[in-house]
Amino acid sequence: MNSPKFNEGQRVAVLRTSAAGAPNGVYRVITALPKEGGPRQYRVRSETENFDRVLSEVRLEAVSHEEHA
Repeated sequence: MNSPKFNEGQRVAVLRTSAAGAPNGVYRVITALPKEGGPRQYRVRSETENFDRVLSEVRLEAVSHEEHA
């Protein structure tokens, strides 16, 4: 079983794709969801929203501590 690419509490950003959905900005990983086939999913929360989103690992990239601080 592959370990998650991102850890709880890690800051990530959403990669822009042609699909509409999550707004730009920094998100914090709440948890990695169990892998069920396909890319791993993560429960994340935007620093500007008060609810969680579930996003695919391929749509996320790590954000350094210096960025968006």
